[in-house]
Amino acid sequence: MVLPGSRRYPVAMADIFDVIADAARRDILRELLEGPATTAALTKALGIDDTAKQLAVLAKAGLVVATGEGAKKTWTLDPSPLQDVDGWLVPFLEAAGAFGVDGSPSVFGAWSGADLGGNLGRVIADRSYQARTVIHDAKAKLPRVVVDRLDRKHPKGS
Repeated sequence: MVLPGSRRYPVAMADIFDVIADAARRDILRELLEGPATTAALTKALGIDDTAKQLAVLAKAGLVVATGEGAKKTWTLDPSPLQDVDGWLVPFLEAAGAFGVDGSPSVFGAWSGADLGGNLGRVIADRSYQARTVIHDAKAKLPRVVVDRLDRKHPKGS
């Protein structure tokens, strides 16, 4: 899969599953959600012995991008290869969890709008995802002090 304007090699969906199947690589991706980091910083934060090797695998899959060279190399998350996986998983998640035993919508079902009809629910879910992506991208450009203040004022899950 290569997205328009992408500089990455094509990566099959099965390959993406292989890449994210490794717990160390998932930890690296989670850490990079917080923002760019050097190999040394990732190693220190996560305690992974072969961080450089894991980053190379993630880079080949197009999930991370490096800037700089040598010890000054900084890694940034690029989740775009996961879009095909997301699109493929959604119908399974909806089928598995749209409604509870009593027929009422589950949390996932309510989020996806399953009780309102498939098309409307999918549109609402897509717009919600787009809004979260814009907010996440905007937070990445804000100073860390501002992001910390926002996170304290509006904790996740509230």
